[in-house]
Amino acid sequence: MTEERKEMLEEEVNQNEGIDEEPLSRMSRKASRQSKQKQKQKQKQHKERVESSAKEKLASVWAAINRYCGFAFSILKSPAKTVVADGFSHYKYGLISMLIFSIVFSIGNWFQLKASWNRPLGFGERHHAFYDGFFVVLVYMLVFFAVMVFSIWAVSRYMMKQKVSFKEAAAGFGSLLVPVIAVSIIWMIFAIVNVPMLTVLFTVLILFSLFFMMALYVQRLYQTASEAPIDYIYCVFAVLAVALLFAAVTWPFISEYFTASLIPL
Repeated sequence: MTEERKEMLEEEVNQNEGIDEEPLSRMSRKASRQSKQKQKQKQKQHKERVESSAKEKLASVWAAINRYCGFAFSILKSPAKTVVADGFSHYKYGLISMLIFSIVFSIGNWFQLKASWNRPLGFGERHHAFYDGFFVVLVYMLVFFAVMVFSIWAVSRYMMKQKVSFKEAAAGFGSLLVPVIAVSIIWMIFAIVNVPMLTVLFTVLILFSLFFMMALYVQRLYQTASEAPIDYIYCVFAVLAVALLFAAVTWPFISEYFTASLIPL
């Protein structure tokens, strides 16, 4: 009887434990389902936030592109009247114009550099990877524009006695680069398809256009100056001299990147 009673007691204890464990297991499963649902909701909310943030960024970028295109078209219609006569310019868009021109010129220049490997007078013995040929020219062009803007600012400040800020000089000169960008895009197309004669012609046109736009903006500053002690032509010569001096000093370091575009033979 004693052993049977012990077995009965053990069975009762096991049954009680099973009864106690059953609601606990149900609670744990329910908690697990709730945690999974919360995790899914968090993931969904995070995904929606990322998508909305990406859409907002794309919308802002597209709006900025539309604003710049509107600015560029207004300049292209009549550059001299808009910038020189009316004095219309924009600092941010001027900087963007400098960057766009530098990128376009760097791309076209690299294709000409690549094509020069098979030319009789080209630099075929040295290989330039894209990141080398592109970024070196890109940085050089941006520095060149900075020197140009600085020289315009210095001439207007000390030769014309005109209180023009560096920001205003960058806005005016950069705004006048819009027509040059249009020419450089055509030049880039000829450079990519490797048409040497047209590439040379448009290279010369780009160089003359850069200095012509500089002269136009210096004229704009000279006309607004109350009493300029020095003649306008000498102010243009001063800016041109600074730009050419910079090119002459840096030419030994940059010549191998530019010769293919200047002399595609």
